[in-house]
Order: sequence, then structure tokens, then C-alpha cells
Amino acid sequence: MNKKVIIIITALMGTFLSQVAGAEEWELKTCLEIGLKQNPTIRGAMKGVEGAEARVKQNQADYYPDLFAETDYTRYKGSFSSGTSSGAMDRDLYNYYIGLSQNIYDFGRREYKIQASRNDLGTYQWTLKDTRLTVIDTIRQTYYGVLLAQRVVKVRQEDLNRTREHFKQAQGFYQVGLKAKIDVTQAEVAVITAQKALLQAENNVQISRVALAAAMGLDKPPVYSLRDDLDTNRVSWQLEDLKKEALENHPGLNRLRASIQYYQSYEKWAQKEFWPKLTGTARYGWSGSDLPANETWNVGLQLNFPFFSGFESQAKLAEIRAALEQAKANLATQILQVTSDLQSQYLNLQLAEKQIDVAREALRSANENLDLAEGRYKAGVGNMLDVTDARSSFFQAETDYNQALYNYITARYKVDKVIGRE
Repeated sequence: MNKKVIIIITALMGTFLSQVAGAEEWELKTCLEIGLKQNPTIRGAMKGVEGAEARVKQNQADYYPDLFAETDYTRYKGSFSSGTSSGAMDRDLYNYYIGLSQNIYDFGRREYKIQASRNDLGTYQWTLKDTRLTVIDTIRQTYYGVLLAQRVVKVRQEDLNRTREHFKQAQGFYQVGLKAKIDVTQAEVAVITAQKALLQAENNVQISRVALAAAMGLDKPPVYSLRDDLDTNRVSWQLEDLKKEALENHPGLNRLRASIQYYQSYEKWAQKEFWPKLTGTARYGWSGSDLPANETWNVGLQLNFPFFSGFESQAKLAEIRAALEQAKANLATQILQVTSDLQSQYLNLQLAEKQIDVAREALRSANENLDLAEGRYKAGVGNMLDVTDARSSFFQAETDYNQALYNYITARYKVDKVIGRE
């Protein structure tokens, strides 16, 4: 890559990062608050809950009477005959009514239908909970992804500074005849390589910020800086306690439990379809063949016996029972899946904790090795290859340590998600 191009891109990246550094500082809590308000998937899940609430109210309407108005006009044309006369007969009949119709007793249809709709509302509420947890987890992952990328930039910047310093040393040794020209060339190549790595790291920061903005529901990343809390406290969790909490709070499990309750209530409603239904009506209005019509009113009770409906009721009950058994099977499968996921995430958390200690020790050793290699080179007794290898090992160890911190905190939040914690 041309040196001028690298310098220009580095300057542009530096300008961007300086703007970010001087911007408002956001912490994880701020990003979560924005995401829970702005992310469209949460808004969609909330609308699903609103729709389910509306269906509950629709079914509750059966507790109230229906108010209606009726009117009809009938034209009669025929003939009549009596003992003394016969002839044609034309007649107009007018009817105007307002009335009430009320479900008096339906052997529990109304109550079980309302209960089923409430259980259905529960499934949407748990879906909303699951959606919130997914959004929260994505924001956490991308938030710490930005922090990790920013730390890698610092590592690459430090690497570039050291390679430049080493390049100056190689030039000085060459000018006084202590080192060969190849040392200068190798040091220059190392500087260019470090510049490329820095550019890639800075670009990764911007990509990570775009991913975080998308997780929060923003169309573009605003100018802000993030509080670096990648170094987090360790947690001491017991798997059995986590398993108990997950089986109680996991939104997917509770959504299936609500679905089972829905089908149980729906099954009872379908069973009541074989029973009669008592309905009351009352009407008041006018009826007659001449205007103004005669005032009239009536009150009545209707008892409807569903003797036969083409086996529709039986088939509907069979369908509901099959769906109920399917929901129970899905719950058993989901319990196994949640338990398996929890165990896997718990093992990943334990591994991540151990990797932090290993990475810290590796970083300490690599730092000592780099100091020794650079000291020997400055004293004129070391060689370029030793310094290059030591520097590469040190910055890889530093990157691995930051990656270990990221792996630990994200693994911890993965456990939170499995057990249903926000």
C-alpha cells in the first residue's frame, strides 16, 4: 500500500476517533434504555400484546346485551274468498323494532372462551419478554464488541509506536555501521505492517459501532464514546441454582405453559358446545299494514339445543385435543433444550474464567520477553528477528487477554439470557 494513502487514511481515522473521544459518554445502561425504546422488534411484540388484550375484551362483550334495531317492509298480493264475496287483496306490512338480546346461560362457553383468550394473552406477553431478552443480549454483545475493538486499536497503536521507534534504532545502528542494511529494511516493513493492522482495527471499531446502533434500533451510529468496563467482576454461580431459575423464568418455557393453558380452556369451551344455550330477547316497536303502525312489544326466551351440526363440534374438539398434546410435547422438548443450553453456557463461562488467568500470565511472560529482546537489540547484541518475534508475541498476548475478558463477560450475559434475566 502506498505510504501517502496510509498516512491520509490514518489521519481520517484519527479525526473520527478524536471526535468520538470528545463526545458524550454512554454506558451499557444508556444503550439498553435506548434499545428497549427504539428497537422495532420490541414495538412489534408490544403490538402483538395489544392485539391479544383486544381479543380478551371482545370475548368479554358476551357479558353485555346486544342492542339492535330492525325494520322491514313486506308487500302481500293474493286473493280472498268468503261466503258472499271474493276478490284480489293487496297489503303492505311495516315493522319497526328496537331490541335487546342477552346470553343468559350457556353452560360455561362464555367463561372458558374468555379464559382461553387470557391464556393466549399470556403467550404474547412471554413472547414480548423473549424479544426483550434477545434485544438486550444483542446490545450487550455488540456493546462489548465495540469495547474490544477499541482496545485492539490501542494495542495496534502501541505496536505501531514501538515499530517506529525500532525503525529509528535500526537506522541509527546502520549509519554507524553496527547493523546491516537488511535490519533497516525489515524494520520499515514492520512499520508498514503495523500501519495496515491499525487501519483494519480502526475500521473494525466503526463496523462494531454500526452493529451496536442497529441493535439499539438506530439507523446510523451517533457520535458518542462508550465507557470501558470490559474488566468485570467474577461471579460465583451454582449450576443447580441456575437450572431451577431457568425452568421457572425462561420465557420460551412460560410461553408454552401459557399455550397449554390456552388449549385446556379452549378444550373445555369446545366440550360445552354439546350443551344448550339460553338466550333472552326483548323488542319494542311498531307493526301494521297502515301508517302510523300499531305499537307492539314482546319478550321471549330461546333455548337452543345443538343436536347435530355435521360432526363439526366433534372434529373441533379432536383438533383442540391434538393441539394440546402437541403443546405438551413441545414443552418437554423445550425443557431439554433449555437445560442443554444452560449447561453449555455455564461450561463456556467456566472456560472463559480460566482463560483470563492463562491469558494474563501469557501477557506477563510476553512483556518480559519483549523487554529483554529490545534491551539486547539496543545494547547491540540482539538481532532483528528476536525483536520482531517478541513484539509479535507480546501484542498477540495482549489481544488474547482482551479477547478473554470479552469472552467472559459475554458468556456471563449468555447465561443470564438462558435463565430469563434482563
